[in-house]
Amino acid sequence: MGAGSLVTAAISIVLLVVVAYAIIGGVLVTADVVATAHKDQVQVQESRLHTSVAIVGHSADAGTIYVLVENTGSEPVLTFDRMAVFTAVDNATPVYYLYNPSGGPGTWSWVSIQPDTIHPHELDPGETMNISILYEGNQPDWAQVTTPNGISDSAYLR
Repeated sequence: MGAGSLVTAAISIVLLVVVAYAIIGGVLVTADVVATAHKDQVQVQESRLHTSVAIVGHSADAGTIYVLVENTGSEPVLTFDRMAVFTAVDNATPVYYLYNPSGGPGTWSWVSIQPDTIHPHELDPGETMNISILYEGNQPDWAQVTTPNGISDSAYLR
């Protein structure tokens, strides 16, 4: 009987060590995931602090509005397909335009970037991008341009 108690106690201690090892491993993995997520969040917020855009001009043709967007921050805007462009007519609900480099109704695309010498086809700080918005119906009174990290500017077009 004494040997049975000793074996049971030894197995219990081994199981206790295994369970403790699993719990500690889980805690360490969770701490690593949380630390990585926090670091990523800080980088996104820092990028937002350095991003700024301004609508500095606009013009219109039949069915097209051209908006000049200047990068007034210190962070480049790289992914135009993740930018959001909205327009509104009078007090109606704003209309969202998809990015489409080949154009088409209900889309927007960039026409030119001036000056575009350092990083071609990227909106670097100090550069101005001319975008075309192809609308349907009445000419919009208002436009908003939003960068991929959520920084925006809007302007009345009339």
